[in-house]
Amino acid sequence: MNAQSQHRERQQIAALDLGSNSFHLLLAEPLGDNYKIVETLKEKVQLLSGCENGEIQAAAFDRARACIKRFKQRLVPINVDQIFVRGTHALRQATNAAPFIAEVGSLLGSEVVVISGQEEANLVFQAVAHGTSYKDASKLVIDIGGGSTEIATGTGIDVQTSVSLPLGCVSLTDMFVQPQGQAAGFRAAKSAVIAAIHETRDSHPELFSANSQSVVIGTSGTIESVYTVLKSNGWISDAITPDGIRELEAAIVDEQWFVEAGLPGLPPDRVDIFTAGAAIVSACFEALGLSELQYADVSLQHGVLFEALKASQSQWQVNDSIEQLSRSFNVDLAQANRVRRQCVRLYDGTRIWWGDDDECKALLDWAAALHEVGRQVNRRHYHRHGSYIIKNAQIRGLSQTQQTILALLVRGHRRSLPRLAFQAFDPDMVVSLTRLVSLLRIAVIMERSHSDAESPSFNVRCEDQLLKLEFADGWLARHPLSANELAIEVEQMARSELTLEVTDSN
Repeated sequence: MNAQSQHRERQQIAALDLGSNSFHLLLAEPLGDNYKIVETLKEKVQLLSGCENGEIQAAAFDRARACIKRFKQRLVPINVDQIFVRGTHALRQATNAAPFIAEVGSLLGSEVVVISGQEEANLVFQAVAHGTSYKDASKLVIDIGGGSTEIATGTGIDVQTSVSLPLGCVSLTDMFVQPQGQAAGFRAAKSAVIAAIHETRDSHPELFSANSQSVVIGTSGTIESVYTVLKSNGWISDAITPDGIRELEAAIVDEQWFVEAGLPGLPPDRVDIFTAGAAIVSACFEALGLSELQYADVSLQHGVLFEALKASQSQWQVNDSIEQLSRSFNVDLAQANRVRRQCVRLYDGTRIWWGDDDECKALLDWAAALHEVGRQVNRRHYHRHGSYIIKNAQIRGLSQTQQTILALLVRGHRRSLPRLAFQAFDPDMVVSLTRLVSLLRIAVIMERSHSDAESPSFNVRCEDQLLKLEFADGWLARHPLSANELAIEVEQMARSELTLEVTDSN
């Protein structure tokens, strides 16, 4: 095992789930295409509790901030680009969530991504598919959160359908259980969930047939608490069953139990939301015709980690392949790195063009790394030879489309732009490709001296189709070759409907 591989395995990654009921932090160490859990932290925040008119209460935000600050201490040694923060129902439905989301992102140095209900269902499905023994099976997966309930079906790791119901144990507690009491609140919450599931019958009929063909798996604290209560009372053995649910429902509705006083097997921190949670589980059994429900100790954050590992694995494979290509064709690595550095500066300076499109940034970086890969074949037309090499090389981790784009960027980094080849892509991609290849061409021109000491200092701005470059300290005047090539580039860009303005401050 080389040093690079050892470094990758030691580097920890983190998934932070900003849920409607609880915040969950999972820290793990990558191990190939899997990971080893290092630590888990959980705090009951109840972000959704007391939510009125679509607004999260100030007290809930205060609880959330305090939790995030505690979690931050544990995240200090982890690279910010390895911290994956996901917000769910409470943050996607609240009208006043934006300032809090920005505050958390600033505090942690990592973007907070608020995912849709469907994305949440897909991630939980992936957690079950990768983190349990049911990887190859046909599955129906149910996850009950504080503000929503997600249901997904599929086989292996492929999701067939996924739905999100905007009903969870915290929201139903506020809507029904608190105002109506235990028995009436349970019945009302159950009816609301059954009605919501039935509304999906026309658009997702496969949900109602999956039970006979699939293993049914439940995740989350709600299903775990129902499972432990049923097992503690001897009503089930290995899985949640209709008989066990009937016993539980009778105890709640007939008020044989007063849930607020605590139940055998029920953690104290789930007492206040257990009635609503049990109502959701009962509704799923009735509406979907379930014969049993297995509990799996995985969750959204496990799915987030598997998604991150997949992306990281792909990135590592691409980087390794590009490194091998560079060595095989004796690429001048010092020059390639100079151009790469300028591409990063140009890309960051034109951020309003790209938003959060990390794929474009990666493609530009890889193109800069390989822009001279064809020199060993033929110096005169090395951009064409480089394009051919990339197009036909085995670059692990890249899709065919990404590899085609990479080849086109290298083909277009000098001489004429491959405008006709760009037209094979959709109009938005044509705009992105034109901008990417323009940045690459400029970076190459800046580094025509092949010397770190001659690299320029500059400012860059962009507006719509306008790109402005301002070089410092009379750099252009002292580098006439680059100045001349940039003047030619102004004309080249104009043919692609880009306007380049170049100035040289003294």
